[in-house]
Amino acid sequence: MEIRRLYRLGALLLLAAPLQAFAHGDHLDADTSPWSMWAFSPEIVIGLVIAGAIYWRGVRHDVAANRWRIAAFFGGLAALFVALISPVEELADHIFAVHQVEHMLLRTIAPMLIFLSRPQAAMVRGLPNGVSRFFAGRGWLRAVIEALRYPPVVTVLFLASSYFWMIPRFHDMAIEDEPIHYMWHVSLLVTGLLFFSVIFDRRTAPQGPGLGTRLAMFVAAALGNIALGSFLTFKTVPLYHAYLELGHMWHVSMLTDEQTGGIIMWIPGTMMFAVSALVVLYRFGSEEQRVTDQRLRAGRELVVEPKRNNALAFGLGAFSLMLLAVVFSLVATIDHTHSRARDFGMAGEIPG
Repeated sequence: MEIRRLYRLGALLLLAAPLQAFAHGDHLDADTSPWSMWAFSPEIVIGLVIAGAIYWRGVRHDVAANRWRIAAFFGGLAALFVALISPVEELADHIFAVHQVEHMLLRTIAPMLIFLSRPQAAMVRGLPNGVSRFFAGRGWLRAVIEALRYPPVVTVLFLASSYFWMIPRFHDMAIEDEPIHYMWHVSLLVTGLLFFSVIFDRRTAPQGPGLGTRLAMFVAAALGNIALGSFLTFKTVPLYHAYLELGHMWHVSMLTDEQTGGIIMWIPGTMMFAVSALVVLYRFGSEEQRVTDQRLRAGRELVVEPKRNNALAFGLGAFSLMLLAVVFSLVATIDHTHSRARDFGMAGEIPG
């Protein structure tokens, strides 16, 4: 089916389809079955279908050479589907810990998989000619995106989008108000896409960010996750009340729920950055080996470039420190759990 027909079909479905079965702000009983909580949003489904169709149109003539990239791209779309359409979306309004899983999918896993596939060329090829020229050109949109992708700027935006929405006042407001909640999701997804587009930029320095810059971004993001996650894990009073107002589920105390969400943000969330760092280190090593092999085939003298080797060594050191921080975090969590019985729900009241 042509892309233009998909656009027309999407527009008709948006006009004809009802809004999602559950809206943000609905009160639910604590024993509601999760499998009855699918959040059908036609605009999201259509957006995912169109994105997949555009990508497939751009990559279908070279499937054999791009299998793992195709798998990564559609894995990213699947992560968005789970976060925004599956019962995870509605459960997230009633269980803080599930909300952190949803945000990890939106902010980290989906953007990481999408840009791991290096989709830019395929997406441009898949668009109609006039549209592709607009995105591939050097107009105002390209200038704005490049400004936002400047490493210090995008790292601050990536962290700020998480920290801002964890302020109790704004967090509760977004849970209870659907337009604000939608804006919350958009901010997490957009900053995640910008962040990982820089991390997995196929260009090396000076056209793209160097290895040290990418790993500094990883460390900043990981430390941000550790700081916020550890605060949520070790606090002794619940902070977010909207979940109780909308019907807190699974019969656990709010304190336990919020501490569990803190652990999810802290440990699995930080490990996502560690996995991405490994991929970046592997790619830099592979690129260095490719350049070396080209020189050997050309009969040139093999010259070791100290600058590149130093960057790789620095990257391995930074990655090791990040893993060490994760390990210390895990040990601290286990030790804190055993040494303070008041935490992890033992001081909280079970609602309902």
